[in-house]
Amino acid sequence: MINKLQFKLWVLRFCLKIVYPKFNFYTFLVFLTIKHRIWYERRLRGAKIMDHFTIKSVPAHIVQSLVKNNLDNNPAVVLNKCIVISKEQYIQLASENLFYVDRGVLWLSLKLSTNYKNKHKRKKQHNTKEHLHKFAFMTSEIHKKLWADRTADDIENIRIVPVVGSKLLKPDIGFVTENELHNMSSCFGLNDFNDIEITFHPVPSLLCSPKIAITAEVSLLLNDYDLDNDFTKEVLTNHFEIPRLVSINDVFSIELTPTMTTKYHCKYLDLVESTGKLYFKCTKLTSDLEIDGNPTTSNNKVIKPYFIVRRVTQLTLGENIHATKPQDKYFKPQGFDDNLHMLELCPTGLKHIFNQIQETISPFLNEDLSDLSLFLSSPIIPMLALTGCLGSGRHLAVKTLAKFNGINCLSIDCNALQSSTAKQTESKINATIQKAKAAAPVIVLLDNFEVFAIDAENNEDCRVIEYFMNTITDLYQNYTKHPIIFIAVTKDIEFKPNISRLFLEKFHIPKLNLRQRYEMLDWFSNVMRLNIDGAEHVKANELLVKQTPVNVNSQNVLQRVAAKTETFLYGDLDTLVHFATRESYLRQHNNYNQLPPDPDLRLIKEEDFNSALESIRKLQSQHLDAPKIPKVYWDDIGGLEKLKKELLKTIQLPIKYPHLFKNASLKRSGILLYGPPGCGKTLVAKAVSTELNVSFLSVKGPELLNMYIGQSEENVRKVFESARASSPCIIFVDELDALAPRRGAAGDSAGASDRVVSQLLAELDGVNTSGDEDTSSFVFIMGATNRPDLLEQSLLRPGRLDKLVYVGPYCGTREKTSVLEALCRKYKLRPEVNLEAVAEALPDKCTGADLLQVVSTARSAAVRALVAKLHNGTLKESELSPDSIVIGVTELWEGVVSFRPSVTDDELSHYEAMESQM
Repeated sequence: MINKLQFKLWVLRFCLKIVYPKFNFYTFLVFLTIKHRIWYERRLRGAKIMDHFTIKSVPAHIVQSLVKNNLDNNPAVVLNKCIVISKEQYIQLASENLFYVDRGVLWLSLKLSTNYKNKHKRKKQHNTKEHLHKFAFMTSEIHKKLWADRTADDIENIRIVPVVGSKLLKPDIGFVTENELHNMSSCFGLNDFNDIEITFHPVPSLLCSPKIAITAEVSLLLNDYDLDNDFTKEVLTNHFEIPRLVSINDVFSIELTPTMTTKYHCKYLDLVESTGKLYFKCTKLTSDLEIDGNPTTSNNKVIKPYFIVRRVTQLTLGENIHATKPQDKYFKPQGFDDNLHMLELCPTGLKHIFNQIQETISPFLNEDLSDLSLFLSSPIIPMLALTGCLGSGRHLAVKTLAKFNGINCLSIDCNALQSSTAKQTESKINATIQKAKAAAPVIVLLDNFEVFAIDAENNEDCRVIEYFMNTITDLYQNYTKHPIIFIAVTKDIEFKPNISRLFLEKFHIPKLNLRQRYEMLDWFSNVMRLNIDGAEHVKANELLVKQTPVNVNSQNVLQRVAAKTETFLYGDLDTLVHFATRESYLRQHNNYNQLPPDPDLRLIKEEDFNSALESIRKLQSQHLDAPKIPKVYWDDIGGLEKLKKELLKTIQLPIKYPHLFKNASLKRSGILLYGPPGCGKTLVAKAVSTELNVSFLSVKGPELLNMYIGQSEENVRKVFESARASSPCIIFVDELDALAPRRGAAGDSAGASDRVVSQLLAELDGVNTSGDEDTSSFVFIMGATNRPDLLEQSLLRPGRLDKLVYVGPYCGTREKTSVLEALCRKYKLRPEVNLEAVAEALPDKCTGADLLQVVSTARSAAVRALVAKLHNGTLKESELSPDSIVIGVTELWEGVVSFRPSVTDDELSHYEAMESQM
């Protein structure tokens, strides 16, 4: 019995040595035992024989982080094609296919699951029936055009792939790069590049295992850049310094790092900054067996992988081709490849408009509408309009859309299309169409579209519009190879009638609300990996987390910053974060006697955001051509305590608690300050804007008036547009009686004054009704006048300037003393000076201008005394400085003696009577 068993083992060993000479005999017996045990347990449990896996695409840096810890050799060789699954399922599959495990990589064949195949076939049969139903109306040429490229057998293909296990993944999920998911979908003839369901099977034969390619041909996927062949060959040569694994018809990308581009890096810097990578397609692959005429396998449906090795594989560059690239929908972090978090390329605050445009263009990209267009008299033209303010992220949304769909983005400035004659403009339009066809599939971004087909007199150029429309229609009737989509970007919401009919659909990027601004700041903090207030980002415990969780303290800081950035758009928030980084660097630098060796530029505190916000406010004021307002604090204003409380109560509460006033039926547009001149109305308005940290726009009533018809109204509109752009903002209109007198009393025949008043009333009402309900913009109007009795009474109705505040002269010794102290706060006074005695020597009622005259006269007297000493020789000129001016009792007494009231008693009594009437 023992001899028979030994004889059988000897025969088995002999057969194995012949069939599998490189495998150890005892290892093979252990493999058979393990495999028998696994299949036996499966039959006992009644479990399914083959597991189904859902393949998901993740960024390449995540796959690299998962692979590099599980491979013994260089992971870059199989990085672009490997599939990462859970460690438990990997061990199970490896035990069943022990012969195909090589240094941590398991080679398996991949097929679509039966359910996924049936679902795809049912969908395809449904579409086929619809085409056959409509076929009676088509010619044979159209039939060939529709059915020439339809392949029904691709879904049965088998793909040989490397598999790696990771403990971080859940069961029944596989991770691949975006390139590999695109290649899988193309291999099986799928138009949907989302998650697919597959099953793993043993490799059909050892002849299907990876081989070294003897010859290979790759072609560049065309983009919107004109590249030299020498540059392309240099990039390919540097990329294949390391052996790479590819299959036939695979699309792979090459990162344009300085190592890859070498001497061409500066020449193609625009390409590096915009796309950062080039895409190639492998069109031909042959091994030594195929060259000798011996096919590696009789099954043509097996897609085999090949290694391209430099100096072994003869690599040639084929002709450039038009094709869709793999989706690029994740942000690639710089220098943080070890973080297993995924951040979408589209900012969170722009996701809503991104999804709307994607839903509109997806039928054109998936060719769902191409067949339908053939039955229409004129094709459906995918020309869209995207409107929004400057810095709202319009260009970013379009470019992100192009990357997400794997197509090119060709940017055309409409200012460059405009010419002095219509014939030249038509020639440039035709050249643009040819560029679009050369870069297809492409999204053509028509920038500054508001100037397109507009002549010098701001009228429509009907000839240019008609030529453009005919050219586009002819393009979609005769060119159906690859999708071309036009998106016009403009800041104008309203279009001319003939231009408006060009668009299939219009989209508008509104102002960001509080939640969207917080999400945008959170997205920036994830992109830049900021450490806010010393709280590091909480590391994600699971994959498929779209962004890293943020610390609670960081959330509170970002929410407070978002509340302060009213009407900030994407560009403004981007600038804010970068300015905060600069403030953090300056703060760390100032805390040291010398620059620290490694400053942490990611460490940002809330005070850095506040400093950056203040810097941006200054820049906005300069951009709006607003006069530079010196900082005025309440300490600079003496007295007026009642007025201060009233102003803070009226203005501060809506700014600090905007949500409490959001649904109010009646909102106050502003207040009116009236009273005699020189009482501090303008100074109070400046102090309010400084204390509340809001923008301040000061205009004089007569400045807005213009001799040309309609220009005055336009000036009024521009003031309010500027205020809304820098919200929260306070508009201070001085000498309001000159801008808005009573209608019908001006006496001008043209009614120019009445039109200005009507425009001002319309703008005041427009302050309360914002176009975006979610936007909490705040614009407050403060008017100042010496003659409220001359104002248009409609201004004073509830909801407009219904709050009237009288600013009168200072009464009593206490108020006058406080004003004198505020005026003398920046000057040096002698110890014996008693400002209360100076106040008692002045009249009972004095305006702020009168008290300023007293202090200015005293300072002038002190300066004259210094000059007299200089002339007498008792004082040297080198000893003079601003601190040398000291005001004493004598100088103040000169100011009191020269005092002349600016407002007479009759005028004061008139204003007091007016106060009781108002």
